[in-house]
Formats: sequence, C-alpha cells, structure tokens
Amino acid sequence: MSKSVFHLSDGAPADLEEEKKEQEKASEDASVKEFVESVREDLLANNIYLPTLPALALEALLVINDVDSSSSDLQKVISRDAALTARLIRYANSPLYRGLNTITTIKPAITRIGFQRVKNAVYAVSMKEVFRTSVKEIEKRMDHLWSHSVKVGAQAAMLAKSQPGLDADVALVAGLVHDIGHIPLLTKACKYESLISKPDVLDRVLEKLHTQLGGSILKLWKFDPLVIAAAAEHEDLARDPGDAPVDYVDVVQVANILTYEGSDHRLAAVDRDAIKAFSRLKRGESHEADTVDEDTKHVEDVVF
Repeated sequence: MSKSVFHLSDGAPADLEEEKKEQEKASEDASVKEFVESVREDLLANNIYLPTLPALALEALLVINDVDSSSSDLQKVISRDAALTARLIRYANSPLYRGLNTITTIKPAITRIGFQRVKNAVYAVSMKEVFRTSVKEIEKRMDHLWSHSVKVGAQAAMLAKSQPGLDADVALVAGLVHDIGHIPLLTKACKYESLISKPDVLDRVLEKLHTQLGGSILKLWKFDPLVIAAAAEHEDLARDPGDAPVDYVDVVQVANILTYEGSDHRLAAVDRDAIKAFSRLKRGESHEADTVDEDTKHVEDVVF
C-alpha cells in the first residue's frame, strides 16, 4: 500500500503517515511525562499506593519483633490461620532447611527455622497476597509479576546457600520483593489509558521507575537495608563493588537475569561476562546445576 502524500503550498511534499506517527509519539511522550511527574508528586506527598501484607502475617511479625515474646506466642498467632500454618510447615521442609525428619506441625517448624529467622519465612509465605489485584486491566501483569518474583526469589535463595555470609532466607525475600515497585505503578497506570493500551510504553515506564520506587516502599516497610539495596540496585548492570564480599544485590541480579534465559526480554541478551555479579558469585560446575535447579523448583513450589 502506498503512503499518503500531499504537497504544501510551497510545493514541498509532506508525508501524512510520518506526520501522524510524530503526533502520536509526541502525545505518548506527553502522557509518559505526566505519569512520571505524578508519581514523583505522590512520593513527595507520601501519597503513593502501598500494598500491605495480610493482617495475621503482620501480627506474627509484631510477635517476632517483641523481645518478650516466645515461640509459644508465635505458635498461637500462626495457628489461627490454617493456610499460613501449612505454608510455614512446607517451608520448614523445603531445601532451605533440610532435616532428617519430615515436619508435620507448626511448633517443630518454628524450632527448625528459628524464632528470629522465621520473620523472613513469614514474609516469604505471605508475599503472594501483596501481588493480588481485583483490577482487570492489570490482573495478568500482576500474575506474571508474581510468577517471575517467585522464580527470582527461589533462584536467589539457592545461589545464596553457596556463598559465605549470606542467608538463603534473606535472599529469598529479596528476590520476592525485587520488583515490588511495579505494583503501585501498575495500579496508578490504570488511570492512564494511553499507558494501559500500549504495553511496550508501559514496560519502558516500569523499567525506568520501579527500582527507585521499590526501594522507597521497602524503607517505609522497615525492611532489612540489605533487602532494600537488592530492590533498588538489581537493574544496575554496571555495578562494581570491587573487593567487597558477595551481597544480596549480586544474587538477585544474577537470579533475575537467569530467569529470563531463553526469552525475548532485554536481559536475556546481556553479556554476562561484563556483569560483575556473575564473576563474583563463581557459580558451581555444570554437574551441580541439576541439583540446584531441582532444589530451586522445590522452593518455588513452597512459596507459590
């Protein structure tokens, strides 16, 4: 099909299709700029939408953070929710905590995990609720976001197990929340038809803003600074901590890239040799990969 062309009064040809594209691009840029500015204003005014953990999970976290609380106090709270109880028992039986015997009740599950460390377990098994939405426009995106977060979390946990000084539980949580900044952005984007109707444009906006916003959300939630750093810095592929020990940013960054392997996502095509996190982790030999992959899948199943 030939292009529509007309001539200006001075005789110069003008391409109507090109002009239309330019107008659409200008309109698109204006919508993106308006959205970005609105997000910044919301942040400054402390008016950004924040997802919340389930009430019982928050209650359990209060018990854990209370120096006068005991395992029995925590057990009483958790036992009031059959789903949370079942998830924590499965968590205690996961590859993160291999024991000689299979645990079937909550008391030994808390004992195996450890009273203080169970905080991360509660975060991990409750986080799915944060990614739920009743908004049809973003439902599929939120489901995909949760699925990806689970894969990154499980992969990060297994990578952390082989690194001195790192805790697999913390790595799991860091992976689960590494893209938490997407949630308020997707919720807000529903008010912008020009973004919701153009997935590629929305993807670019999410890519640009989600790390900064994710870090801000986790600060408000009073998460471990190490987890906050993973959310805020995992997209920085030029990051080079020098001789500093391997940290959770490293494992989340590597896990995030590995989960896109074989896809058409931009991170699937990055040069891993140029990313310091890969060389810093010094992953195991190929004969260990099958075991790591199997354990990773088991952890995914526990959280999902």
